[in-house]
Amino acid sequence: MNLSPFFVLLLGVALLQAMGCNAETGGALPPSDDTPSSTDDDDSATGDDDDSAAGDDDDSAIGDDDDSDTTPVNLLQDPSFEDGGPWSVWGGASRVNDPTQDGKWALMATDGNGAEQVLEGLEPDTTYRLTGWGMTTGSQPMTIGVKDHGQDETKVYYSESSYTENSLTFTTGFGNTRATIYAYKHTGSEPGYADDLSVTFESSSESVLLWADEFNGEGSLDPAEWSFEEGFVRNQELQWYQADNAFQEAGMLVIEGREEDFPNPNYDPSSSNWRLNRETVSHSSASVTTKERFSWTYGHLVVRAKVSNLTGTWPAIWTLGIDCDWPSNGEVDVMENYGGDILANFAWGTNTPWSPTWDSSHWDVSDFGPGWVDEFHIWEQEWTESTMTIRLDGVELNSVDLTTTFNGSAACEGQNPFQQPHYLLLNLALGGTAGGDVSGLNFPTRYLVDYVRIYQPK
Repeated sequence: MNLSPFFVLLLGVALLQAMGCNAETGGALPPSDDTPSSTDDDDSATGDDDDSAAGDDDDSAIGDDDDSDTTPVNLLQDPSFEDGGPWSVWGGASRVNDPTQDGKWALMATDGNGAEQVLEGLEPDTTYRLTGWGMTTGSQPMTIGVKDHGQDETKVYYSESSYTENSLTFTTGFGNTRATIYAYKHTGSEPGYADDLSVTFESSSESVLLWADEFNGEGSLDPAEWSFEEGFVRNQELQWYQADNAFQEAGMLVIEGREEDFPNPNYDPSSSNWRLNRETVSHSSASVTTKERFSWTYGHLVVRAKVSNLTGTWPAIWTLGIDCDWPSNGEVDVMENYGGDILANFAWGTNTPWSPTWDSSHWDVSDFGPGWVDEFHIWEQEWTESTMTIRLDGVELNSVDLTTTFNGSAACEGQNPFQQPHYLLLNLALGGTAGGDVSGLNFPTRYLVDYVRIYQPK
């Protein structure tokens, strides 16, 4: 018998239905209303639970996490200049709607203008990536970059006439939690453009905390961590150093200068030594050190402090090498303030005893702007085998090449005093050869230190 193809198809479907199969999927037919309850139990125990345990959980545990791992969070607000609110657009720069790379708006900048955005809440000593698109219509490039982050300013250039993408990485300073992101056209009257900027986390700190004091206690310092200079010590200064003038209060180390009137216990009227021929002690202060408690070689010292800035005061943050006589042991003045003159110095030995080679840098506090003296600031000493750098609030004050700092013949000849362990000193001197006249001071006067932290690479 010759059967038509259509008839054959109908016959096949009928046979499949008789066998209990679904013609579309080849699987079992859906249960009917009178299917035993065990089928529903299987669905709830296997099908529904599989959906929540495998399907839904897989989505949250794998899909969502994959998204967070592969799509870093952009820390910039309004990265494509769509509303302009978070950006400070200045000097004639403006938002334009052509040409754009992303969205409806971009930044246009010309000769010496642009836009900035300040990022707050960054992690110290952490690396971030700045990425953006830019172009220029003339011979002078457009730039994006970062500054005010505790390290040197860094930027990338865009010299093409159509949008290209570029990026850079930057690392925040050990005391910095903010950065200024910018898009500038430094020179050239022809417009440059920037669009679709992002700042994303790149990597965590490459350093570990070696030693620290946060000064969170009350009263005396921990004698296991700190020692104290005593008496008249150096530079014909007026103060008698004593431990009582250094103490913890409200989360700070307080070093206090005071007026005094008590006999010099070492008085010797026949002596030519100024430490001995002073009959009375007119002032006191403190000098705290880690000598014979803690020293380190190479690393990163960070001190947050509010220094006195008055004529007659001489606060300091400094280090000395543990071996050899001064100056051949090496001196690093991370901070000295002679009543408004900030110094950052390095000193080492020469061929003449007690006569160092000085590598000095001077900075006038008045140039730092109003209110500077009322605030806490971050001083840093960055120390490697080849270089030592001193920074204030992320700005380099002085740096020395340690291949040039070998002692002369006076003591420890040929040795490099900056390639040995150093210990820390924090002190407030009064008067002396550099502090100035104290007659205008109101006593007591204070030098405050919030914390001391020393890091080394992992």
